[in-house]
Amino acid sequence: MMLPVRPSSLFSHRGVLLIILCILNDRSRALTASRNRHGDSRATTTSPPVTQLSLARRFRDDKGYEHEHDELSRQRSTDRPTLRKTQLIGPPIMPGKPKIVVLGASGRIGRLVVRQLLEMKHLDATIIACVKDYDKACRVLYDDMSLATRQNSKGPRLTIVEANLVPPEELPFYLEDEEEELEWRERAESAAQFYNTSVSKYDNREEVPIADSNEALQDAIQDCTTIISCVGSVRPTNLWTDHLARPLWRWLKPDVSGWCKDARHPYYVHFQSTRKILGYAEREQLRREAAVEMALEEEEEEREEPVVVPKIRYIRVSDNCLCQPVWEMVPLLTNIFRSNVFRYHDMAERLLESSTLIDTVILRPGDLVDNERDVNTTHIQVDPSGDIPAPAIVGREDVASLAVASALFRSPRQKEAEKVDVSESDTGSTQTQQHDPFHCKLAVRWVGSDMHPYPAQGKKKDGFRTAQISLQKALAVIKKAEKKERRIELRRQRTMLSSSLVESYPETVVRLAQNFQTRRKKRQLKPYGIASAIPIYLMLALATRSLGRLLWTVLCTQTWAQPLVTLIQKVSAMLIAFLAPHLQILQQFLARHIPRGLRRAFGSKQYISF
Repeated sequence: MMLPVRPSSLFSHRGVLLIILCILNDRSRALTASRNRHGDSRATTTSPPVTQLSLARRFRDDKGYEHEHDELSRQRSTDRPTLRKTQLIGPPIMPGKPKIVVLGASGRIGRLVVRQLLEMKHLDATIIACVKDYDKACRVLYDDMSLATRQNSKGPRLTIVEANLVPPEELPFYLEDEEEELEWRERAESAAQFYNTSVSKYDNREEVPIADSNEALQDAIQDCTTIISCVGSVRPTNLWTDHLARPLWRWLKPDVSGWCKDARHPYYVHFQSTRKILGYAEREQLRREAAVEMALEEEEEEREEPVVVPKIRYIRVSDNCLCQPVWEMVPLLTNIFRSNVFRYHDMAERLLESSTLIDTVILRPGDLVDNERDVNTTHIQVDPSGDIPAPAIVGREDVASLAVASALFRSPRQKEAEKVDVSESDTGSTQTQQHDPFHCKLAVRWVGSDMHPYPAQGKKKDGFRTAQISLQKALAVIKKAEKKERRIELRRQRTMLSSSLVESYPETVVRLAQNFQTRRKKRQLKPYGIASAIPIYLMLALATRSLGRLLWTVLCTQTWAQPLVTLIQKVSAMLIAFLAPHLQILQQFLARHIPRGLRRAFGSKQYISF
């Protein structure tokens, strides 16, 4: 606000002071406006919260939008641009530019994904790097941040968001730090006693903004087009908490949220984080579809072409060991010593495949290495079935290239939906065309006869030079297989309709048969818990037996332990003498009721010694 100054007093002492105050006031307002427009100098920028209105109010009642919720009005800037109110409420109906969210961007694969995305100068997109530690991300992504700064308006733009996928508040037995609470209360009581005030006056915990990880993730996923998950952790098996605290129960039960406090557990890192991000993505997809339908209802003109809402794509880096049997040496030992990690990889994949709202791409790399690939001698093989034979060595750089290529290709289901005529669609007056989500699993490895220093695996002709070409070939194979399966399904339906046998069966039988066919197609969870529990508890039993024998031998040789050994032998003899008649009666009962074949099988004198 400019201060009024009379011309006659400009050259007086008071006038000079007023002029200086006006200049300082203008400079402070300019600095405040520039900071509000450009945010912090760091890559992570936090904007003030924007009130989200309902869909009906957003598209039908712009006049009811209150001025106090306007973000630009709170910034105290006089040079406000002319914007529509619907642009200030939230993101647009459908994103105009790609927005790619990279989870685990500071990891060994995530940083390569971010770097390759920023190197695409022709890509006009926003890259959101979600990290757990901001300082670590600045150290790891320093070159990528400098690259994004040099490009200015050209190429992708990088934004770092600090968000924890497994916040400590969601872990069991979470308690706040009591020492900090006691220290704060002691200081507050001392200050209140000195100034003769109350302790509540110094309690400003609600005023301090606390970064909520879930809110940061929701803001990052809002208006996004692709999510690339590169999260992972290594958690060694804890013998006491995982096996001995509750034998068999904790190891066989997949859900560990009731007792495990370790955020590195695969249940939290792989399964729970995937479920959380999938829920946010599905909610965002539903919001877009509802917004498009409501916007089309207000249009008076009918469209000749259908409006297809693109689906959000979720790309997850998994492991190739999921295609192997659970009793194989590599998955068995890995599950035993790494907290049954493949079980939670499998659960996360099943969760993504069951989604009916978004597209999912699951990448299954083999053994990851950091070495670069020789293009002249080694190619990349991508198997669309998700099952690739071992050995399967592949570089992290090529896995990141495949993830980037998977984020940028156009969904084949969306292409088919855009070709459908509006008059032939079943969507009615909304003029929107819904299409089924696209799900695929891609296994990747290197192939070549000369892969020094690694052994040869596969043939060079089975792969291609780049990940983009390999992905295109894999998508072509998937499309061909889907057409063949669709043709077989149509032929089967025609056969059932033309057959007279269907009419003779009631509708319930036909419905049960169809449900049985769909259940057969569903993927069943492998028994990772049983396969890992059997060798673990067998080894514990053998170790206990060996220690018991050793202890018994030591006790028998000691003179002071002779009375104790004699007492144990007498008690054992008395128990055997007491139980012998009962065991004989039980043997006679079983001999009369057990079939002869089983009696021969169990009656043979064959023993197994450990």
